[in-house]
Parts: sequence; C-alpha cells; structure tokens
Amino acid sequence: MNTLKRTFAFLFATVILALSATSCSKASVADEDALYETHQGVDKNKIVVPTNG
Repeated sequence: MNTLKRTFAFLFATVILALSATSCSKASVADEDALYETHQGVDKNKIVVPTNG
C-alpha cells in the first residue's frame, strides 16, 4: 500500500511539473514580428567575393 501511494504521488508531481512547464504563448509569435518581414532584395553589386573563393 505504501508503494501505491508513492507511485500516485510521483505521477501527480510529474503531471503538475509537466503542466507548469508547458508554455501558454502562441506558437506564431515570430510570424507577427516585424523583424522578419523584409521586402527588400539583395543588391548583388554590394556583395564582395574574395579572389580565392
């Protein structure tokens, strides 16, 4: 009986830890960030390529 109580206590603690560690934020936070919205192209004249490479 003592082992059954310990097993249930361990499972309860594991469930509480899993629920508290789960993030509640939206998964698409980076999609709404303006830093990722770049509409500029790359100017190929500004790219410097070394002679050996």
